[in-house]
Amino acid sequence: MRILFLHHFPLSESAIGRRILWWAGALVDAGHDARILVVDNQRRDDERLIADRILCRAGDPAADLSFDLPRFSTPAGNESSHRFAALSDTELAEYRAQLRHRLDTQVYHFNPDVIHPQHAWIFGQLTVETGVPYVLSIWGPELADCQHEPRYRALAEQAAANAGRILAPDAATLDRLERIFEVDPGRAIVAPAALNPVELDEVSSNRAEAAAELVRLYQTLLDERFGTSS
Repeated sequence: MRILFLHHFPLSESAIGRRILWWAGALVDAGHDARILVVDNQRRDDERLIADRILCRAGDPAADLSFDLPRFSTPAGNESSHRFAALSDTELAEYRAQLRHRLDTQVYHFNPDVIHPQHAWIFGQLTVETGVPYVLSIWGPELADCQHEPRYRALAEQAAANAGRILAPDAATLDRLERIFEVDPGRAIVAPAALNPVELDEVSSNRAEAAAELVRLYQTLLDERFGTSS
C-alpha cells in the first residue's frame, strides 16, 4: 500500500510531526511505501521518508515561498509573529499554488492509494481535488483559524465533508470539530490508542500495532470507495 502524508511544520520540532514520522516508519517496516510532503523552514537531509519539502522562508532567494513559515493561532497574548490568519491574499494564493503543484507531482509520480493530510483547510481541500481517497487528521490548534477566518472556513468545510474518515487525538477535539463541521455519523472518530502511544519507540512492538491499525483504516476507505476486494 502506498500512503502519502501531508504536513505543515518541521517534523522534528512538533509532537505531531514526530508522530507522523513514527507512523510512516511503522508502515515502511511493515512492508508498505509511505512518504511525506512537508512545508518547512529549513533544508534538511536527515529524514529518509521525505517525498518532498516546500521551503518557506523570508529572505532566502532559493526558497519556494518568500515569507516566514506561518503558524496557527494561539491563545491571546501569545501570538506568533506570522500567523495563517495574518497572511495576505497574495501570500495565501502563493502558498496554495505551491502546495497544489507539489501535491499534483506526488500524485502523478508516487500514485498513492491513500493520502493522509494532517490538517483540514488548504492541504485537506487540495486533497479533495486530487480524487484520491483520504483520511484527515485534525489536531486542534488549527480549529480556531478554521472557525473564525472565512478564507479557511470554506476550505476546511470542504475537506471535512469529503474525508473518508476524520481522526481526532482525543474526545475533546472530536467534540469540538463535530460542533464546527457537519460530519456524517461515524466518519469522525478518536484515533485508535495504537496510533497515540506515550513513547514513540522505533523498536517497540507498538510500531507493528500502529501499522496494522493504519492499514486497517486505509483499507476500509478503499473498500468503501472501490468495493471489498475478494
